[in-house]
Amino acid sequence: MSITRNFRISLKLVISKLGVYENITMLKGKSDIDEDLLLKINNVLQSTFVPVAPVRTTVAIGDDAEQKVMHQLYQLSQNNIDFEVVDKSNLLNHGDMMVVHMGKRICIEVKCYTKPVPMKEVDKYRMSLNHTEYDAGIMIQMGSCGFTKECAIKTPIDFKLENGKPSIYLTDIDLSIIYPVINMLISYNNISNEVDIEELEKKTAALISIHEEILTMRVLVEQQKKLTKKIEDKIDDIIKLTL
Repeated sequence: MSITRNFRISLKLVISKLGVYENITMLKGKSDIDEDLLLKINNVLQSTFVPVAPVRTTVAIGDDAEQKVMHQLYQLSQNNIDFEVVDKSNLLNHGDMMVVHMGKRICIEVKCYTKPVPMKEVDKYRMSLNHTEYDAGIMIQMGSCGFTKECAIKTPIDFKLENGKPSIYLTDIDLSIIYPVINMLISYNNISNEVDIEELEKKTAALISIHEEILTMRVLVEQQKKLTKKIEDKIDDIIKLTL
């Protein structure tokens, strides 16, 4: 016959800057739990615990688009020790988040409009980019409607200089292209001589080509998934007929 005992213990959680729960430890607190038992429990916790991202960060409250971008950037930071992403959404006119990579600080602004992004929102982004802490910026319109005509922004990728700072506008892009975009901004920032317009146009065209190739691959993957599902359904039908 088993006996149930209750202990008043505490949990110590290690939380990253992004609000990700990275580690957990059980503390004895004021309980009389045996030290050996506590050690065994913590060994199990350490060996089985998987980092848990919050359902909502400050930057993502009410906005799934920002959450998706934050997640993509966080994944990049996990694979690159020289890549950091910081939530800036709680600061007025500082963008939604900041990426620090190779010594450069990049302002990220995310929109997900079902209609073209108006000029006033672009002006807000430019105001954020104008802060001295930023070296470059990216404004992302997750929707396919792009920007209003007065913004004079081409889709899906457009490079501009805003008060001497390089800025890239992205429209309805696959998020996997963000990293090469960031590297393009940094490579421009490291050039001290005059702007080579022809070289920038080549790099922009290369990014657009990558973007289009990714979209094509996504379509092929989805088609393959549907074909696989049809085959599985057919197999199920055959199995049912033979039973």
